[in-house]
Amino acid sequence: MQSTVETPPLYMRSVRFDRMFVLGIPLLALAMGALALGFPQYFFLILSLDLALLGYHHIISTYTRLLFDMKSARQHWTLLLPLPVAVFAGVYLLVSWAGVAALATVYMHWQWYHYTRQSEGINKAYGMKTRSAQAGNPVFNRFNFYLVPAAAFLMMSARPESTFLSMEVWKLPVPQWLANGVLAAAGACLAWWLAAQLRALRAGTLGRLHFAYLCSHHLIYFVAYVAIRDITNGWMVINVWHNAQYIAFVWLFNSNQFKGGVDPQQRALSWLSQEGRWPIYLLACLALTGVVYLSIDASNAWFANYTLMPLVLIAYQGINFHHYIVDSIIWKLRKREVQSALKIA
Repeated sequence: MQSTVETPPLYMRSVRFDRMFVLGIPLLALAMGALALGFPQYFFLILSLDLALLGYHHIISTYTRLLFDMKSARQHWTLLLPLPVAVFAGVYLLVSWAGVAALATVYMHWQWYHYTRQSEGINKAYGMKTRSAQAGNPVFNRFNFYLVPAAAFLMMSARPESTFLSMEVWKLPVPQWLANGVLAAAGACLAWWLAAQLRALRAGTLGRLHFAYLCSHHLIYFVAYVAIRDITNGWMVINVWHNAQYIAFVWLFNSNQFKGGVDPQQRALSWLSQEGRWPIYLLACLALTGVVYLSIDASNAWFANYTLMPLVLIAYQGINFHHYIVDSIIWKLRKREVQSALKIA
């Protein structure tokens, strides 16, 4: 009897989805950054489109795991009740004691970590799903994965520019020589890693799209924090990349989770996540996004008559920080429910 060898899947979902995810999203981010730099008079229009179609929407995508049905709400009640109270209280106290600059500083540094962690999780998911293995030492590969973003962020910190979206940002006191040295070391490690991965690519152990994802990860950090000097324009590139990536990944998770059909316990989300309904799914999330953020803006207009505190900024960043914490809990690849939905082991 002839034994059969299981052929590993080549894609996270399909040729079309993976190419859009690995190639299309970074190109979109780079194009948005180029537009913002080339046409500064349209920067706020570009920013508004990013926030309305991607930024706010990507945060609301988190809550498809928490709020779309009673089953999820009961499972994650601690993330929906005590945690937001603690987060919003912390943000309010931070602004009260240290001002808006402190809030912008926490955001700038936390978002770098959050974005990098998300990228590492997607990298791991690609490797696990397609059984695509990087060449070389796994510890060195993980170190290199973080070293390039860290070196790029230190380069941004060493520069004199310290304004983000018209807000002052307190940066790490990094001397230029140190930032240059770390960036040079990261470049050397990246070259060593790249040579090994090209050998793995030729040997067939590293998938082409997985390799392309790893390259796009390093490219986006280099462009956002090194090639672009202005903090806000650099942030635009990495923000678009992260937001679009997150929306697509959550859709992938939901559509895989409910591939068997509508779940009576999660009827709304499972119906929206069926094959071919992604436009309706996106519209539903955008509608929910509009309700949430327009309500925040309307409330801020009313409360502005009674307080000088920037409540709208506190609300937006409170939601951001809550989203960061929730993501670090619900998307861990070691969770069986996540592995099952993504069809990885």
